[in-house]
Amino acid sequence: MNPRLWLTGLRPKTLPASIAPVLVGAALASRRIDQLGTCVEIHPVPQECVANQALAEPLQGHFWPVAILCMLVAVFLQIAVNFANDYSDGIRGTDEGRGAAESDAEQRGGTPKPRRLVASGVPPKHVLIAAGIAAVLAAVCGLVAVVISQAWWLLAVGALSLIAGWFYTGGKHPYGYAGLGEVAVFLFFGLAAVLGTEYALAGSIDVMGVCGAVCCGLNAVMLLMVNNLRDIAEDKRHGKRTLAVRLGERRTTALFTACCIAAWMLGLFVCMSLWLPWGGILLISGVGVPVRMVSSVPKHQFRTALSDAGFQTLLFAVVVVIAVAV
Repeated sequence: MNPRLWLTGLRPKTLPASIAPVLVGAALASRRIDQLGTCVEIHPVPQECVANQALAEPLQGHFWPVAILCMLVAVFLQIAVNFANDYSDGIRGTDEGRGAAESDAEQRGGTPKPRRLVASGVPPKHVLIAAGIAAVLAAVCGLVAVVISQAWWLLAVGALSLIAGWFYTGGKHPYGYAGLGEVAVFLFFGLAAVLGTEYALAGSIDVMGVCGAVCCGLNAVMLLMVNNLRDIAEDKRHGKRTLAVRLGERRTTALFTACCIAAWMLGLFVCMSLWLPWGGILLISGVGVPVRMVSSVPKHQFRTALSDAGFQTLLFAVVVVIAVAV
């Protein structure tokens, strides 16, 4: 049992992709609830205001328990997916040689790649059990959140998320090996995570939630693109036809840049709409990060690009939270 190896295998740099959309969804849900509870000061009070206030009170009452549970669902689900991917790639041999990749890369002066558990000698069964435990914890937290919020259709979203997490690299025909990983990440770490959180907390979704979900989805896609660009040679050798393998390094880099620009433009619109003009100013204050990220990828400085992609994801979420709070 090597705690440091397990911590590395958990892939902590991917966790912003699960934390950020919940923060965004919760912030926008809080805004939505506040709007429901606000009425014009006229007499008699309009019936619509009375109905909205009655709807807002129970939502405010269970806001924090459900928000915390949604965060736990996202984190445990991300951990489960990371371990499941490690297991599936490991038994297929896709991560072969990764156990020594970190030290070898450092000796060559290149960018070290994260160690994988199975490729580093951890029994595959142990990794699969760890993935199962994380998945069960995510399912339990999700079930409690659904019971409290009464948003029963989110059970289907949670089930689909677990299935998508396993079949990304698991099963006979993993879609991650067919270049569909970015699509799944956009759907589940963008649309489903943000809008599911907003609906669980506020009982509805709005246009701002959709915009925030698309922005989070694009940020999550960029995290995956950095990983796939870093691993393009190994993936090609082992028959893992990710989007980066299918498009090639040059076109994938161009698509990565386009996603970064789109995410920033949409993020700027959301933040300025929530808090004009300071939301936009706060987001622009971190513009050096995406500039460095986009310039790092062609230089194969993937560790820097991955850290910057995670930072950008969290930056957008934090600015949204601040913009809603003030």
